[in-house]
Amino acid sequence: MSSEEPQEEEFSIHWIRDVVNRVLERDVDTYIISSGKSPSGSIHIGIVRELIICDVIKRELKRMGKKARTVFVVDDFDPLRSLPPSTSLPLETWIGVPYSDIPDEFGCCDSFGDHWANELIETFPAFGVDPDIVWAHKLYETPEMIDVVRTCLRETKTIRKIMVEFVAGDFEEEQSEEYTTSMKDWYPASVVCPECGRLQSGVKGQISPNRITGYNPKTDIVTFECKACGTSGEFPLTEVRVKLVWRVDWPAKWYVLGVTCEPAGKDHAVKGGSYDTGLEVSRRVFKWPGPVKVAYEWVRIGGRDMSTSEGIVFTPRSWMEIAPPELYRYLMLKTDLSRAINIQPDRIPELIDEYERFERVYYGIEDATDDKRELARLLYPLCVTGPLRKEYIPKLSFRFAVMTSQTVDLLGMPAVVSRCEHVLKKQYGLEVVPPEAKALIQARLNMARNWALEFGSESDRIEITDRVPKEVIESLTADDRRFLSAMLSVLEGDELDDETLQSQVFEQARKAGLKEKRAFAVMYRVLTSRKYGPRLGSFLNLLGYDWVAERIRSVL
Repeated sequence: MSSEEPQEEEFSIHWIRDVVNRVLERDVDTYIISSGKSPSGSIHIGIVRELIICDVIKRELKRMGKKARTVFVVDDFDPLRSLPPSTSLPLETWIGVPYSDIPDEFGCCDSFGDHWANELIETFPAFGVDPDIVWAHKLYETPEMIDVVRTCLRETKTIRKIMVEFVAGDFEEEQSEEYTTSMKDWYPASVVCPECGRLQSGVKGQISPNRITGYNPKTDIVTFECKACGTSGEFPLTEVRVKLVWRVDWPAKWYVLGVTCEPAGKDHAVKGGSYDTGLEVSRRVFKWPGPVKVAYEWVRIGGRDMSTSEGIVFTPRSWMEIAPPELYRYLMLKTDLSRAINIQPDRIPELIDEYERFERVYYGIEDATDDKRELARLLYPLCVTGPLRKEYIPKLSFRFAVMTSQTVDLLGMPAVVSRCEHVLKKQYGLEVVPPEAKALIQARLNMARNWALEFGSESDRIEITDRVPKEVIESLTADDRRFLSAMLSVLEGDELDDETLQSQVFEQARKAGLKEKRAFAVMYRVLTSRKYGPRLGSFLNLLGYDWVAERIRSVL
């Protein structure tokens, strides 16, 4: 969502019903909704939009009494083309080797591909998705997939025609003729070289696959030549590791897994692109319609397209450190699939406020129009990541948590949590804070602190020194000191609520002959060495009267 767009009037959830209706037309025993990703490094949070689309389709089908499950394909049989900045593996050693065959230099997983896939998979429960995991390198070892590879090799002429139709369709005449000529001896699969372990040689822009150069359907023998080390020969199909080219690999996996529906980003779903090629392969080679195509726009972060290969990555784990996963689901689900979503991390507090107002509308504890109540009834259950609770769990304001979390080092976690419980009691009229609400406090404090330190503005960040700096003390005028003395008297009296204490700052400034702006700046400089800060009444109550009084005495 960009800053120029209205926030609460852009809901467009009819896409959910439209997609589910299209999927239902397939009328199968079990609906399989699939997604997938190549683990070339840290996988950015954009893929979670796809996973959430799959999850919502599954939830809605199950709600209708249908059998449905989701599948996530880890494309770890893809060859390495480049390395992410976070790894120190030598590129020249592993270029062209399948991700599943490259060691995990961090030592925690079975392979390079395993490492980066698991970084994503470990976040699935938090985001409320639970697909079955399919590892591509293992899928290619199954008799079903080997048989599909055999079918593709037998149907190479048909696949060549499809590739010419879809790839060369928009070429100029000369370029189209060159491509068509190059396809005459082309086969839709490559071999992992049994000598050097590579599927291809060269880096991006100069890639040469170890393409199969011949196939005898009677003997099931393939011939190939390794572009990396020069190895060549004839091998039974079952004795070499073969991988189909991308535009054929995708529909082959659809066919083997029985995929009913798969969402895809705009790069793949563009008319005549890899998705449409796959659907044509499905119809003409595998004799079935292929899955329901669901195209969606990308998720952007701070106005930038994310790219693992280019190192522009904001991971699901990064999101979990600064915001609740339910908010991400909400942002994905309320926006039509045809619209890009631009998430600006600096606006997280505002977005959390919006989502939690929406949540309170669902539970009937915040006023709303009939339309918004109906919207909440439909959408909120799809936003939650676990079981839908019957009662609302009171939550600490994220904005308050931003301020409060930064005083933990000064006051200690028990004192800060106690203050947070006091605020919850007052805000929701509670005698006792429920255990579920208590459990959320520390997690919210950690999240808010992480956000403030990484994405907050200077005014969001609070730093309290052990002592008031000498230059602050020396800058105080006689009027400043009169005002501070008056505030000291207020703090030595009865405890006041936030608003009354805020009013006292105005009143004591007026009595001391001090302009209000100057009075607030004096208090902030004594407390934080800055001229500004969080709302002062609540900040003073948070810090505690004893601590603030001692701070003021130290400068008088």
